[in-house]
Amino acid sequence: MKLKKFSFKNHKTGWHVNDVCFGVISLLVGASGVGKTLILKAISDTAKIADGQSLNGREWHVVFEEAGTTYNWSGRFNVVKGLQELFPASKKFSIEDELLVNEDNNEVIFSRDGEQLLYHNAPTVKLDITKSAVELLKAEDDIAPIYRAFKKVMWLDMEEGSKNRFSVIDFHDEKNRLSLKDIKNLTFINPIERLFFIHRYDKAAFEEIKETFIEVFPLVEDIDFDIDSITDGEYVILLKIKEQNVDNWIKVPDISAGMYRTLSQIVTLSLADDGDVIMIDEFENGLGINCIDLLADMAQDADADVQIIMTSHHPYIINTIPYQDWRIVSRKGSEVVVNTASDFKIGVHSKHDAFMQLIQTEAYRTGLA
Repeated sequence: MKLKKFSFKNHKTGWHVNDVCFGVISLLVGASGVGKTLILKAISDTAKIADGQSLNGREWHVVFEEAGTTYNWSGRFNVVKGLQELFPASKKFSIEDELLVNEDNNEVIFSRDGEQLLYHNAPTVKLDITKSAVELLKAEDDIAPIYRAFKKVMWLDMEEGSKNRFSVIDFHDEKNRLSLKDIKNLTFINPIERLFFIHRYDKAAFEEIKETFIEVFPLVEDIDFDIDSITDGEYVILLKIKEQNVDNWIKVPDISAGMYRTLSQIVTLSLADDGDVIMIDEFENGLGINCIDLLADMAQDADADVQIIMTSHHPYIINTIPYQDWRIVSRKGSEVVVNTASDFKIGVHSKHDAFMQLIQTEAYRTGLA
């Protein structure tokens, strides 16, 4: 999938973002608190809606390309405010309207107005009004690719606390060998857990990831896992790293945040497939310059045809990514405003001074649109 244009509103909180255009790589830059992470969250929420989740007060409008066809999908949930939204009976929110159009031939694939859902202009049986029609009609031949497309949206969320968790996973004997695609498609596991399965089932792929990691941290000589059985088929796994001329292995939680985060990003980028949309918040967080350099190169030169949307404050990252790929984020009250470099005439007179031109804009310095 390729996201092309995106708008999103949260009627419960009042904030909204309008008409963000994305390229193959989009770097969201701007002052703290202007809404860069909110944009990533909005994209993530839209993917959740496609998967059937019910989200209070959300309104979305996304233009995207899948398998050579451009689609326009929009919709809106009702708003529940106050204490009512905290009660279980109120945690399912109704979709008030929804529309999916094939933009290449202007065909309306489905439309929805309250409880009435039309599929190719024909009424359907009464369906769940708290779930998107993408989820409800995912078995249909022309909806299934769209449903699968939104499954390819992933947020590489590396919170500092995540490195302190051990993992409990299920796996069985060697008869159930997993391919790299199988490993990528495992749900509810993080990149380090995926690395464990790669280590177990694809040694060549594991060695490539390890070699890339050692390029960043040349003092590292090996990566492995400790495994302890809990029950039949259920195990605790613990990542460990061996450094040169050090007798003892370094184990989670003693592995540095930068090492853990870098390894997670390498795994994610190594497993990327055509059509993946990878979101990375604060790309540089916890990383040294040597890590940033390699990961920025991997992001720009990924083997697969992927789309990457990331945020950063780091001058090195901003300078590494071409200014044409910058999306400059600012705010006007609750409205998140996104401009391109060309909107501020950045790079028009001097490509080499693009970063200096960026930091001199009021939008970047103050965050005000």
